[in-house]
Amino acid sequence: MGKIIREKLDLTPGFDMLHYMEIAGLPRMEEEEAARLAERAEAWSPALRGYRFDLGRRKGYALIYMDESVENDVEAAWQRSPSEGFSLHNLAIALVMGAAAQAVPEVADGGCAPLPQPDRDMLRQFKKLGLEWNPAGTVSRQYAVFTPLPYAGGCAVCMLKDSCPKSSL
Repeated sequence: MGKIIREKLDLTPGFDMLHYMEIAGLPRMEEEEAARLAERAEAWSPALRGYRFDLGRRKGYALIYMDESVENDVEAAWQRSPSEGFSLHNLAIALVMGAAAQAVPEVADGGCAPLPQPDRDMLRQFKKLGLEWNPAGTVSRQYAVFTPLPYAGGCAVCMLKDSCPKSSL
């Protein structure tokens, strides 16, 4: 395969209360909780990483993730209070998915970011970023999205299709 061009993405998803409530399964939210989450989202924004990998011939990938500091914050919150941990866990998911939707708008339309199987060259790119790929289909960050860019077909290209409830809908 040819040279992969890596470009840092400028992503600013911000706190979308309705998106957060959908992810958390909440029918409503108190104003002070929304303000607290918006403040935390702002504090976490420097920890959001996004990259576009151009493989040529209109083929590539987007990788978006929160760095380890966010994972540590969420873990500390779980230790203090399960409800706070759950809240921050959902916030991290909402921020990553919001950023993924910025990078690949079809992700928002379909509510899904298909997970491709990275080839050897992409595995090297993960290593260059200090990340590792797990053969089960995860990267070494808890809050991460790796998906084709431009968008490429949903379930047809997703390595999780056999285990995903959306693929059978």
